[in-house]
Amino acid sequence: MKVIRKIVDRQSIKSIFIPEEFGNQVEIIVMPIEDQETISSNSQYLMKLQEKTGFAANILGDEREDVWNDL
Repeated sequence: MKVIRKIVDRQSIKSIFIPEEFGNQVEIIVMPIEDQETISSNSQYLMKLQEKTGFAANILGDEREDVWNDL
């Protein structure tokens, strides 16, 4: 599968709102959607990426967050 990755100025992106907290430059990743199988394999890949985010590691995984531990 071909993937396009490019670093651009945050303000140059007009079709998606990107918060200022992301900084002045952001990385754009473009992936093609060809058929249903591609969507499920892409979804699986994206879910694995989300597991590694700071939110998942620091908030959802925090023992002091009783609400999240019930999920």
